[in-house]
Formats: sequence, structure tokens, C-alpha cells
Amino acid sequence: MDEVITGCDNPLFMGPTVKLDLTTILQATGELQHFLDLGAARLRAEGTLPEEASEELIFSMADELEEHLQTMRDRQGSASIGDLRVWTRAWIDDRQESLARNPSRGGDRG
Repeated sequence: MDEVITGCDNPLFMGPTVKLDLTTILQATGELQHFLDLGAARLRAEGTLPEEASEELIFSMADELEEHLQTMRDRQGSASIGDLRVWTRAWIDDRQESLARNPSRGGDRG
């Protein structure tokens, strides 16, 4: 689990200058499959997309999640693995609800 956060002695503590490793965070928090499921649902909602557009959609989701985690960490000043789990799950749940409300447009894009 010490790969979750680069540049920090304590892997369960995210200080203000740490770069997130989103894949490792998703694995460590147990949210990777939920993120992948959300991505699959978003892709289904979009219909048939070229491979490049599909990849762009998934990468944009990852960027949104990373920005959300950074924002939450900045507000709190630090983040434990438990914090990252809660924030990640809340973000995924919010996107799933948005997608359910508006499935033809791929959910919330902002």
C-alpha cells in the first residue's frame, strides 16, 4: 500500500504536495471495480463510440475523480486511506445517480 501516494513517508497520509496515483488509490480503497462499472455504464449510455472517444471519456472521468480527491484533500489539509475511500465512493455514487437521471446524455459531464 505504500505505492498509493508518491513522495510521502506514511502511505496512509496524503500531505499537501503529494501526487495521486489514481489506479493504486482505487485498488487500495476497493473502489476500482466500482469505477470500472461506472465507466462501462457511461460508455453504454453514449452508444457506439470510436475507440479514441471511448478512451477520452474514461480518461476524463479519471481526471474528474483525481481533481475531486485533490479538492477534498485541500479542504481538509490531509487525507487518510479511509478519507480517500469515502470521497471516491461519494464521487462514484454521485456520477451513477446523475447517469440514472439522464442516461441518454451520459450523466453529468462537469
